[in-house]
Amino acid sequence: MLILVILTLVGSSSDGSVGVTTVRSQTYLSNFLIGGSVGGTLTGLYAARNQRQRTKLREQANRLVTLNRLLRDKVLNSVAAIRGYTNVDPSGNAEPMTVIDNQAADIQQTIEEVKYLTEQTGGGNSLTSREVTADLQESIARVTDRYPDTQVSVGSFPETLSVYANERLSFVLRHLLENAILHGNDESPTVEVDTAPTSVSISIKDNGPGLPDTQQSLLESGTIEEFDNPRVGFGLNVVRLLVTSYGGSIDTVVNGQGTTVTVTLSRVPTDETDFGPSRADLASIRPAAPHLVVASLAALVAGVPYGIVSELLGGSVAGIGIFYGTVDPVIGWLTHEFHSIVFGFMYVGVLSFALERYQNNIWIYVAIGIIWSIVVWIIAASFIAPVWLQLLGTSAPVPNFSLRLLANHLVWGSSLGLLTALGYTYVIPWLVEVSQR
Repeated sequence: MLILVILTLVGSSSDGSVGVTTVRSQTYLSNFLIGGSVGGTLTGLYAARNQRQRTKLREQANRLVTLNRLLRDKVLNSVAAIRGYTNVDPSGNAEPMTVIDNQAADIQQTIEEVKYLTEQTGGGNSLTSREVTADLQESIARVTDRYPDTQVSVGSFPETLSVYANERLSFVLRHLLENAILHGNDESPTVEVDTAPTSVSISIKDNGPGLPDTQQSLLESGTIEEFDNPRVGFGLNVVRLLVTSYGGSIDTVVNGQGTTVTVTLSRVPTDETDFGPSRADLASIRPAAPHLVVASLAALVAGVPYGIVSELLGGSVAGIGIFYGTVDPVIGWLTHEFHSIVFGFMYVGVLSFALERYQNNIWIYVAIGIIWSIVVWIIAASFIAPVWLQLLGTSAPVPNFSLRLLANHLVWGSSLGLLTALGYTYVIPWLVEVSQR
């Protein structure tokens, strides 16, 4: 857009010179500025959607790689062992039948893993409320039954603690415990559970030699470097894929004292005042159509009380058009609403990070909206706007900490937070339902 502005201004003068007076006199300069702003915003949204799509495709590719590993390593090897022992007379020798039974169990387990992997790839994810206490106790019982010499110590945590997951959560915990015992060479791994208002973190520690870099990368980012080496850990990849499907994350810490693997999952709200994530996963911003619709509408509507308060306090929204080279009430309101949408998108992005630490309720949305409006007032209204006006030839103090503008922005921020919360609670589920009909 800058190149287009320069070429247009140069072409509009007879001698090819461009002066400040010429720049100020070109009314069509506002078209370039408005068009460039809108185009930049749309480009950013388009890039965000592409990034999300690439992430989704990468996860699906990892599922297919894991599926292939399971079929090759488990099923084919088990079938080979069964075929070998079927040619041996089992009379007086129970070992062949034991091997056949174990390999058949492996095949059955693999079929279950394939079932969940294909469900996740096809978008058939269905999360429910799972009691961490029950799944953790079941996992520890099965691990200690399989490894009698192992003692798993668990710290204290609430008896009732629910997270968003499915019945495979026990497999995740069991596999991480077994990994700590076998590969960590630790017969006394420890489990610690930390709780937050919106999340639950389960840490499994061992004092072994440390998790290899390839397996750390596999758990944290899902990177598969050695396709044909099953020892890299397709089981850990299944753990990664399951936790990702729960909307959780995995962190690893390796030091001289051993390895700590931490699984963080979304906690099911217990307070009736909470409005937690719905089936559309509303606790964070996603560049999907329903979220963009709600963010746009909330910002558009929030711009109206801003304008009303501005008029009541002696200001004028029509004057905003001067930033784009013209003073016109229509241009002023259009550019004002455009600014509201841009800063509204930024607010929802900030909101998605802040809600990880604080309780997910309507007043948090409003509080963050007010804080964000103060930030916008300080940076955009008090510094950027007066500098912009000076470049356009209009005298303005820098900085310009106007209390009238602060009042306008506070009304805008509180309205934006309230409307976003209501839209996330009521509008998005309706939009999702309509889109699925």
